[in-house]
Amino acid sequence: MDKAREFLAAGNYLWNAGIFIWRTESLLAAFKEHAAGIYDMLAKGMPYYNTSGEQAFIDQAYPETPNISIDYAILEKADNVYTIPTAFGWSDLGTWASLHAEAPKTDHHNALNADPALLFDVHNSLIRAPKNKLVVIKDLNNFIVVDEGDVLLIWPKDQEQEIKAITAQIKAMDLGRLL
Repeated sequence: MDKAREFLAAGNYLWNAGIFIWRTESLLAAFKEHAAGIYDMLAKGMPYYNTSGEQAFIDQAYPETPNISIDYAILEKADNVYTIPTAFGWSDLGTWASLHAEAPKTDHHNALNADPALLFDVHNSLIRAPKNKLVVIKDLNNFIVVDEGDVLLIWPKDQEQEIKAITAQIKAMDLGRLL
């Protein structure tokens, strides 16, 4: 934490937001040079990419690839990586709460992606349901309500960090196919 404060105070460091722009040829060459094992493993799928067999190949091969970030596998080793300083609004929408924060809101600060919907005294919530599924909710504040067909999630928005543990529990119950 002290090092982060030092960098911030210096004012001459940039933050890697994890947003990358590259040509496919350059990225493949970087994998081949700096992460040959990953390249070789995924190159076996070349006949399947952009075909109906692509997803099956990825489902089979991807879990076998090393668990390493692109930063460590390639970027820290490459000599043709550049940073473009910029300022723009950004959220990676990696959580339901961040999706709520960025989505358009109703008069009661609900992010509503459900039609039709009847909401009575519902505030500051994210509501998502399949199209043409009638959603009727009363007296709800600061919740995540997500209906994905075979899974219904209703969870306090300020406790969403617990969802990861619930996801692990679902997988342990051999219900991962529902996620």
